[in-house]
Amino acid sequence: MDKVLDIITAIQNCLGEISIRSLAYALADVYARSYLGEIDDEKIFEILAQNLAGLLRLSPLEAKKVLKDAVECKDKSSRVVDNVIGSVGSEKAPTLAHIVNKHVPIDASPRVKLEVIKKLNLPADELIKGFAGIYAKSEGMAYLKSAIKTIRQRYLNTSPFDIDLMKTAISINRKKIKQEFITDLDIYIREYIHIIDKPVYIALDVSGSMKEYSGNMTKLYIAKRAIAKYLQQMASLGGSVSLVLFNTEADFMWVPHQAKRYLYEMLEILRYIYAMGGTELASALELLYNHGVKNDVVIITDGRTKDVEKVLSLAKKFRRLHVVATERSSLLKQLAKLAGGKYRELTPMLDIFSLHS
Repeated sequence: MDKVLDIITAIQNCLGEISIRSLAYALADVYARSYLGEIDDEKIFEILAQNLAGLLRLSPLEAKKVLKDAVECKDKSSRVVDNVIGSVGSEKAPTLAHIVNKHVPIDASPRVKLEVIKKLNLPADELIKGFAGIYAKSEGMAYLKSAIKTIRQRYLNTSPFDIDLMKTAISINRKKIKQEFITDLDIYIREYIHIIDKPVYIALDVSGSMKEYSGNMTKLYIAKRAIAKYLQQMASLGGSVSLVLFNTEADFMWVPHQAKRYLYEMLEILRYIYAMGGTELASALELLYNHGVKNDVVIITDGRTKDVEKVLSLAKKFRRLHVVATERSSLLKQLAKLAGGKYRELTPMLDIFSLHS
């Protein structure tokens, strides 16, 4: 690791435009990758290039050359800058989920997985854990309505906000025509499937491009904060949440577990999640679909995926898939529309919970 530190120090001295924080994330990726086997100088530069290509506005191949030159502090004015920040390549790289699931079964609890993570000694972010409570309430209980389950006659103490106006109007009209008395039984209410009735699946993009900054925070950090808030809200409701991590490949960080029971462990695991490698959104959709998941999915990504046609084809198989875009994307808007979900752009103020309302 001393050699890696020397390389990073040289890069920082020559390329002042790269922040210490970005280099620290890149160093963490090299460290994480070393768990899968020995890495030589060439591999170190490849990993660094994947992480820093977006910030340098270069392809990973161009970034690798620039970083090599920076070690000797050669003239950097000759590099070619692309006007559009592209993907960070298609090289496979292990996510935290891939590393942990090598040691324990995929369905192990968040508590067991956190124990493995702490043994790996990876660097961790500090996340703010204190967020506002649940604001969505109905019929004296805290929950959010997800979809209409049935329409039935009104019964005592049901909320007037749940009245189905169309069905009620037809019923009352029929009684008027027949000149019959109108009763409470002519009022129809909607019964809903609530968001806590089924587990919610969050698929988080952890490719290298998620290290890029949005304001003074990386896209990944903002996303992790939003997920932390969401987990606390779901814990208050007694709901279950699953987290999938994906770059070129996807895996379950944890399968559905009650947020209330494992809230501490889930929040702690979030701190250790890092970003590296290329992006293939289809990998997350395939993983979820192959596990029988078609509803209540939230994808958080920048949309820089390799196989667009495959992504759109898979999206049609989902009934409700919401998308949180870490950068504006017409592809992700189309994806949400095809999958019957909502599209939002990630900001520090985003409330993922509002997607269910």
